[in-house]
Amino acid sequence: MDTEQIYEKTPRSNKSWILKEPTKLPIKLPNGKIRHQDPINDSNNENGEKDEISSSDSDNYDENLYDMEVDKTDENNEFISNQNTSSNNDIIQKKEELAIIAQKVIEDPENNIATNNNLTIKKLALLTQLVVYKDIIPGYRIRQLTDKEKATKVSEEVKKLRHFEQNLVSNYQAYLKSLEAELKEHTVAETALKCMCDLLISVSHFNFRSNLMMAIVCRMSTAEFTKMSAMCCDAIIEVFKNDESGEASLDAVKLITKMIKSKGYVVHEEVLNTFLHLRLKEELSIKVSNNEDSVNNQTKGKKRKYVKKELKKHLSKKLRKLDKERKEVEKEMKEAEAVVNKEEREKMHTETLKLVFITYFRILKHANSSPLLISALEGLVKFAHLINVDFFNDLLELLKKIMIGSQAEDDNENSNRRIDTRKSLLCIITAFQLLSGQGEALNIDLKEFYTQMYKILMPLALNPCMEQNVNKRKQKTLIPIERSAAFLKRLSISCLNWPSKTVLMCLEKMQKMIQKQSRLDALLVSDDRICNGVYRADLDDPELCNPLATNLWELSLLESHYDPKVRAMATSLATFVPNGEKSV
Repeated sequence: MDTEQIYEKTPRSNKSWILKEPTKLPIKLPNGKIRHQDPINDSNNENGEKDEISSSDSDNYDENLYDMEVDKTDENNEFISNQNTSSNNDIIQKKEELAIIAQKVIEDPENNIATNNNLTIKKLALLTQLVVYKDIIPGYRIRQLTDKEKATKVSEEVKKLRHFEQNLVSNYQAYLKSLEAELKEHTVAETALKCMCDLLISVSHFNFRSNLMMAIVCRMSTAEFTKMSAMCCDAIIEVFKNDESGEASLDAVKLITKMIKSKGYVVHEEVLNTFLHLRLKEELSIKVSNNEDSVNNQTKGKKRKYVKKELKKHLSKKLRKLDKERKEVEKEMKEAEAVVNKEEREKMHTETLKLVFITYFRILKHANSSPLLISALEGLVKFAHLINVDFFNDLLELLKKIMIGSQAEDDNENSNRRIDTRKSLLCIITAFQLLSGQGEALNIDLKEFYTQMYKILMPLALNPCMEQNVNKRKQKTLIPIERSAAFLKRLSISCLNWPSKTVLMCLEKMQKMIQKQSRLDALLVSDDRICNGVYRADLDDPELCNPLATNLWELSLLESHYDPKVRAMATSLATFVPNGEKSV
């Protein structure tokens, strides 16, 4: 039979058989990749397909709809792909625009920043220049050329280098001027100050350092301590920490001390606390130790020098020539690396220390009501070993006056008791620190300071936060037995109320005191008494309370403490004797 099958009458919905194979050769791209040409559709076949679809029956309508949905899906995917491509192109375009903006800003920073009113562009321009200058600024200061140097003929390389350096200095100066101008506006002031602080930390050796410091120090003197003020203080602290020559620290200290004096010593305490990060204590201590080592090793140095001379006699002419050239190269390298002269560095540190002490002493003498009093006392505690011995008597009298005055205010106003107690403690610690170093040779009695410390121990027993306020200091001066016994007794009473950590520290200190003064072990015995009479715990004078008429019975209570460490330490102290043996 010639009857056609049913599938022969069904129109074809698959269009893949209409497409022909690609007839073009593949193309080799410039990057070396091979790209194949897209296949070509036959227009006649497409027309024939349309005729077949139009003449088909209604049974194939759903199948055609499916083909239409497939086409729509392909169109949507193509649209999404185009969107992604457009987004990537936008990102690339924005990057190119930012690069062009950065290049324009570097070429003419003042005009390009001032003429743009967009805040984002302003911040971007400032930050872009910051990164660029941090990368291209050399590791040395560029000085202005003299007329004679300008008239001298030089090579093309030197001329090119000079041109670059002078342009860099002029553009950098314009950039700093633009930052100072932006500081006056509240819109981008924080960004401008951030750039200046970063420049001061990163390129403090370069030109216009004093301009940067002046602008930053001025922001530290505001009435309220804001975020920008803290940013300035942090920048100055980083300069102090990283300064090896002492030149930048000296410049900063000059500006800060001048600013504090102009403000009548009424600034925030964090401004003065920046001095605590100066490297004076370490550098000057190293100086003293190096001087002692040089004196002790003077003879050894001579012997080594004699040995070197003997070795040079045996060197050949060629080796001596090489050795001479090597020394010349090393000398040039040291000059290129700008090695700081030790004498010049010590001179700068001494001048810096002088300015710091003048500020501290003025605060103590003329501005004792200033909020900087506590910060000044903390600074004296840190640098006390560097104070000249000739000032000890006057300084101790001044500290005694402040200590007694703060205690009088403490008795009248209970609201300021915590601050006044801290002042008294800092005065006491400073006095002890003065006589613990070079002041040990002086015959100075600190009875008033011991009495004041003994007096405030009992109120401190009621302070739960005393661990955050009291600094432990070591005292090597031998004191009378009655005074030490009075402190032991009052410390043992205070331990009944203090936190565990403080009790452990206190018991350890008490054990060291007994080990240092063996006669104090009589307070550990419950039967014997060195003195007759009654212990007067109500008296504030440690030498009149008759402490040797009692014992440390508080240790028996501490042996039942809830903290096992405190129990063990109390038991160890109760059975402790100075010769190292334990009593039975």
